Amino acid sequence: IMRKSEREIKDFDKIIDIIKNTNTIRLGLNDEPYPYVVPVSFGFDVKEDKLSFYFHGATIGKKVDLINKNPLVCVEGDIFYRYMDTIKSVTCLYDSFIAYGKCVKLTGNDAIYGLKQILDHCNYKDHPFNTNALSIVNVYKIEIDSITAKHRTKNN
Repeated sequence: IMRKSEREIKDFDKIIDIIKNTNTIRLGLNDEPYPYVVPVSFGFDVKEDKLSFYFHGATIGKKVDLINKNPLVCVEGDIFYRYMDTIKSVTCLYDSFIAYGKCVKLTGNDAIYGLKQILDHCNYKDHPFNTNALSIVNVYKIEIDSITAKHRTKNN
């Protein structure tokens, strides 16, 4: 149950609008003794009401090691609008989402599709890229199992 449930966004289309306007997502990966959180640029799609995120990165490193060890991830995204003072305190106006899913490494045409989704979301839809880049980057898809979203406006 979400605390401050009056701020919860349940409309899937509104959640997608937040995602469209989010610049960066943060991946929460399982590590010991602490979780590991890393920001990534991303793309996404919705097929048959199923949301997926795409991101890319180096072929080696901590992120790759942790995904290989445990592909279950948490994804956080937010849009900060501004701070606002109230009679009692100072608060933040925002939209945000948290999702959970499984991270899968893509290859071949699936990886090319993922890169195109990233470019599209970053407003570089028509930017050419060399498919040879796939030899130096990993492209991942996060298949989302659940997502919640929340917002704070002046009225709530």
